[in-house]
Amino acid sequence: MRSRKRLGRVASNVLTLLISAMCGFIVVFLCIMLFSFVMTKIDVSESVLSLLTSVGLCVGAYVGGFAASKRRRQNGLLMGLLCGLFMFGIIFLLSYIFAGTAGGFSASAKLVMTLVCASAGGVVGVNSKDGRFGNFKIR
Repeated sequence: MRSRKRLGRVASNVLTLLISAMCGFIVVFLCIMLFSFVMTKIDVSESVLSLLTSVGLCVGAYVGGFAASKRRRQNGLLMGLLCGLFMFGIIFLLSYIFAGTAGGFSASAKLVMTLVCASAGGVVGVNSKDGRFGNFKIR
């Protein structure tokens, strides 16, 4: 009986991470779309482009960590870290498959930025007062 409850909790945690990471990826996509529109109007250098993609990743990781801890309502730092790690793993894997680049200083810096932003979102999400995420009910 205990193993069934434990399995249910694990499945619930995995589902929470998947849903919150999906929210984070949607925000990353929207940020990238916004930055792409801005870049059609002005010319930007490659370093600015890298900065904009990092900002989009950080905002998405923050939202993912916030959503994960808001849904779980406990262990905000841990849920944020797990969500950030999951999001970075997916992005790392996709960049390796499609671009062929996955290593170097940039990847480790983005890992740290993703984990910091997602854990900050997790702490804020678990400590926020009401149970709503914008107009959408998370629970």
